[in-house]
Amino acid sequence: MRIASLAPRHLLTRVAVATLALGVHVAWAQSFAVASWNVGWLMDAATHARWADACRRHDWPTNPATLSASARTDLAGLPYCDVHNGMTFPRERCASETEGWPRAARYSASHPCRDSADLADPTAYARKIDTLRAMFARLDAAGVRVVALQEVFDAAAARAILPPHWSVATTRELAGTPAIAQHVGIAWREPAVVRDLRAVTTLAASGFPDRPLRPGLAFTVKVGGKPVRVLVVHLKAGCRSRDLDTPLGARDAGLTAVRRDAVVTDCAILRYQLPALEAWVDANASRDFALLGDFNRALLREPVADSATQRIRADGSATSTPLGTCSIAREGGRATVHCTTRTRAMFPELNDGEPQGAILWRARPMRVNGKAVRCTLAGTRGNLAQNDIDHILIGASLKARLTPAALALDIVNYGDAGTPLSIDPATALPSDHCPHVVTWTPRQEPRP
Repeated sequence: MRIASLAPRHLLTRVAVATLALGVHVAWAQSFAVASWNVGWLMDAATHARWADACRRHDWPTNPATLSASARTDLAGLPYCDVHNGMTFPRERCASETEGWPRAARYSASHPCRDSADLADPTAYARKIDTLRAMFARLDAAGVRVVALQEVFDAAAARAILPPHWSVATTRELAGTPAIAQHVGIAWREPAVVRDLRAVTTLAASGFPDRPLRPGLAFTVKVGGKPVRVLVVHLKAGCRSRDLDTPLGARDAGLTAVRRDAVVTDCAILRYQLPALEAWVDANASRDFALLGDFNRALLREPVADSATQRIRADGSATSTPLGTCSIAREGGRATVHCTTRTRAMFPELNDGEPQGAILWRARPMRVNGKAVRCTLAGTRGNLAQNDIDHILIGASLKARLTPAALALDIVNYGDAGTPLSIDPATALPSDHCPHVVTWTPRQEPRP
């Protein structure tokens, strides 16, 4: 597998043009690219070895509820033992009974449901790290100066893929965050100044003390000499495009009871996070702000306004009125959320104009030769290429002082320019997400 040393042509050109437009005497901070990137259960080599050893000693368990006390202690805070196994996901895309599929955590290299290499192997995992490091070098060369990271174990894991002159912080190192296996982080290239880092722990609350979620990470960075408050998120997975409060419909009649309960639970927990996310937007509406990360939500597919055919709230109230609070409880095999207001969608609730300034703009994928740029991982049976859940959003006041490039989203593939990375059973999958990049260039005259 060959990784290009330079950025894809469209990314490199866009960033270079944005920089040159400001004049050669303008400091880099006047125009730079910002990225969001889910790096796929990233650990450094030492943590990876500890994880693989602990899972191996306890025979690669898949059900945390059945763990012994010693196993729970050994595996506490580490990734699940079935991650990085290289198998088809979602599992139902491969029908097989070989080796007990899909109940086990690991399978043979020749298993018919294998998509990529098993990264429990340290050599295969090292190839993943090498690929991520090469991609980061490409982003750096193309003018990316701030990268929001998701699915990192800690700062040491992120440092393993950073180019020289980059710094990083993650929520694991911040006060009040849970000891979980995935954190979000922010990496920046000197001489950028990222300051006022705070963990948004309200986003870590799932309603269940034994099931903490990923906290958010808020920070401030200057764009064109003015501060911008930014929030990095990685929200609850499993409710990509369903109505938040009524996720099941006629199309789900064929689902098993277990799968139906999982859908309801995932959407309930994501819905439970929404008031905390809106509270952050509302608290920052009076300043320049942005949100970026893995929302686990297809925001561009959500309805955009209340109407007779696209009503957002079940009671018909406007999204500009208070969203209200939620409580959540386990009821049988599922979690059920009870909210004072029932809503179908996330983005209309965030983008409601109340208070003044709570207006969000979504960056949309660029088009090359008439086609939208996509994260493409060729050769896989499963849905490994995530294209519609990673987002970069900016507030209206920030949009007003940036060029249109701020809303042109470039999705950078792992292969050479214009060539997707080809995945096969022997290839180390770097991540099921590609970097998503925009350029923040102030609307101003270049300094002499």
